[in-house]
Amino acid sequence: MLAICAGITLGAQDKADSLAFADADWTVTDLGNGAEARTASIHMFESTQSISIISYPARGFKTQLIEGEGVSDEKISIRKGHANHSDITSSLAGAADASFAINGSYFNMKELTPTTYTRIGKTVWGAPGGKLSARTNGVVMMRGHNLDITTCTDPEAYGHMTRGWKYALASGHVLIEDEAVVKYPDNHAPGFYDKRHPRSIIGISKNGRGKTEKVFLVVIDGRFPGQADGATIPECAAIARFLGCDEAINLDGGGSSTLWSEKAGVLNHPYDNRVFDHKGERRVPNIIIAK
Repeated sequence: MLAICAGITLGAQDKADSLAFADADWTVTDLGNGAEARTASIHMFESTQSISIISYPARGFKTQLIEGEGVSDEKISIRKGHANHSDITSSLAGAADASFAINGSYFNMKELTPTTYTRIGKTVWGAPGGKLSARTNGVVMMRGHNLDITTCTDPEAYGHMTRGWKYALASGHVLIEDEAVVKYPDNHAPGFYDKRHPRSIIGISKNGRGKTEKVFLVVIDGRFPGQADGATIPECAAIARFLGCDEAINLDGGGSSTLWSEKAGVLNHPYDNRVFDHKGERRVPNIIIAK
């Protein structure tokens, strides 16, 4: 049984969904050093959910950001988080000698460049786009074995807020903050917020000293009716809560959603080839890795 966070208050439907999640027939792969991958098809939220999860102890891995520099057909070269071009998640992760990876945040699909704040060291790519402001309301920050996820709705504040962190990536919606599900008003980002799509999530749990204890990389497949119906933002928050995340944020979804490990390859069913297999990855400009 997959552990569910103790102490959370659940309604009747939430309780049924949490039990379905915990009791699912999970396929488990030991990834070494305390990390594992889990995949399952689960009937929850009155739908069929295809969920892939990688969890790992923060102390055993360093979580980092890889940023590609646009379109190129050259061989991938990565130095200190900077890739000479963008590519599919598995290729960028392999070139970076990563153990695990998940796709990053929103981007311009033609130019393969980020549209949200993306920083590695002192170098910043992208800027929050106006049409994304309703969904890009938070930032995930990484430094060594520690991570933090927090709400930020002022694009001018990203630099100050992320000071002291080596990597920073703006995305959203923020799903969990300070151990609580973030609530949004009705009619918020209609179509994106309340419709089911493929989704990607990064979440963390913390120890009593406020340091990152465990990291969760999650992909929920979608747009395959009856096989993978996809999730709304509230449903993503529920899944993060079931996992026991103290903080969690939604990343880019749709055809970008990809979860990869060096040992098991692509775990989910990326949508970009419209086939329910593991081959439909989309080229993306940035990914989050652990190594």
